[in-house]
Amino acid sequence: MKALRAAQGTQEASPEGPASLTAPAATAERIGDLLLKEGLVTRDQLNKALQEHKQNGTRVGYNLVKLGYVKETDLTRMLARQHRMPAVDLSKFKVDPRIAKLIPGELAIKHSVLPLKRDGRTLTVALSDPGNMGVLDDIKFITRLDIFPVIAGEFTLKNAIEKFYESGEAQMENLLEDISDDGDIEILESERLDAANDGMAMVDEAPVVKLINAILTDAVKKDASDVHFECFEKELRVRYRIDGALKEIMKPPIKMRPGLISRFKIMASLNIAERRVPQDGRIKLKIGNKVIDFRVSTLPTLFGEKVVLRILDKGNLTLD
Repeated sequence: MKALRAAQGTQEASPEGPASLTAPAATAERIGDLLLKEGLVTRDQLNKALQEHKQNGTRVGYNLVKLGYVKETDLTRMLARQHRMPAVDLSKFKVDPRIAKLIPGELAIKHSVLPLKRDGRTLTVALSDPGNMGVLDDIKFITRLDIFPVIAGEFTLKNAIEKFYESGEAQMENLLEDISDDGDIEILESERLDAANDGMAMVDEAPVVKLINAILTDAVKKDASDVHFECFEKELRVRYRIDGALKEIMKPPIKMRPGLISRFKIMASLNIAERRVPQDGRIKLKIGNKVIDFRVSTLPTLFGEKVVLRILDKGNLTLD
């Protein structure tokens, strides 16, 4: 926690515990005035940042950093002084992924917040906008923990949030961790598995197999009716249909697209060389103690084939 203590500057953490979740009282000086007084920006630079604020609605401090007029660490230090809160330099702070996962990724991304550390019943949470203290009430409700807020630089915080919640690699790692050992799958029926050794050599690599196993296991656990693998120009998207609505689950690394599609085709006894016409097939798998039937459809699109798996009879095929 050295990075947190070193960055606190003029405001130390309260010995009485978590800070109040209500927004701090408005200070007499605005952040621009503080930066001017400290000689960190010029009047002309501040005026340009204010103009950006009027045009785009972005915060003045954010604009000053984006325009290169002030260092993010200096802005964070001034915000901490202005709002009487501790600050943290995330570039020097190692975040535990298990702590980051205490809140939903959607919440972290929407409000630019990141859990950093847990001490007993207290959760330290970084945020870049001290005016958005209300989100801490949501985090307290979700985690059932007391919240201790600290200020972090907006650009550094967004990079950290992307690492833990948005990147395809992070989403894949999180899913694999959640499934763990019960993600093992046994293919019960596939006419082409024995006859397609050359193709399987390409798509039988551990990352592809583990990801498919994890996704199918997760979809069954979440009672999804369909699993969609959709190709776009620069990304691959996985969505489940649950209660009639499609829900985005993850975006696997785009480099895995050929292997994932080929693996599904071979599992479903489809022609892996045919990419220009739709194909339909079937997969029968043993997932845990259940036998699950999947109806598989492929459809050519502009950026690659779309694969849809319909999950069938998952409630009536439990093995003793």
